[in-house]
Amino acid sequence: MLKPCIIVASGPSASGFVAPAHIPVIAVNGAIEWLNRADYAFTLDPSKVNTARMLPHNQRPGVNYVAAVPVGYPLPANVTRYNRVAKRGAEPTDKKSVEWVLWRYSCVKGINTTPGHINTGNSSWGALGLAYHLGFTDVALIGVDGSTDLKVDGGNSYELRHLNPLFASALPQINVVSCGKLNSIPQMSFDQWLAKINL
Repeated sequence: MLKPCIIVASGPSASGFVAPAHIPVIAVNGAIEWLNRADYAFTLDPSKVNTARMLPHNQRPGVNYVAAVPVGYPLPANVTRYNRVAKRGAEPTDKKSVEWVLWRYSCVKGINTTPGHINTGNSSWGALGLAYHLGFTDVALIGVDGSTDLKVDGGNSYELRHLNPLFASALPQINVVSCGKLNSIPQMSFDQWLAKINL
């Protein structure tokens, strides 16, 4: 049975996006602050600013807050915890390669199918793992661009070249399309995706 959801990050392609009322939405990091609505707020990066967003007095009503963090990392009691899985082998020699970036961030390709576990790499990548664990089968990415261009909520992202191989590695496990600028997975407009899932 088809179970669609939308993952929204703050990449430039999210500019002007309005989340529809009838599809579950996972907001990544700061997207929870500007999106018109969301069902989940997710982070894999418990930075000071992301941790502040999870505090009870900062939470948006009706939103489920979820974080994938190392075992033992403290979280507010009302935040759903997933164990963040990271691995690092031998360092690649070419520090300009995508492989080195994957190594640098201890990325793990593929979706972790073990309940309560999400592979690391980036919060948008982790959000796809969350979507899998929540039972969603068809995912549209909004504002997940793998770009260092100015984000919707201001500022620039760090190195994101590794997102293309990460998301491509999930294709055998879940249907995911880019409504932004990732070119390693199927690309289509949001309207095309809605038509594809017959909504």
